[in-house]
Amino acid sequence: MKLAFIGLGVMGYPMAGHLAAAGHEVT
Repeated sequence: MKLAFIGLGVMGYPMAGHLAAAGHEVT
């Protein structure tokens, strides 16, 4: 699952980190 983050803010960065740790591909 590819997830695109438009606004990496206070919620964006930790969220991206958790998803990446879960094995998702973060673009």
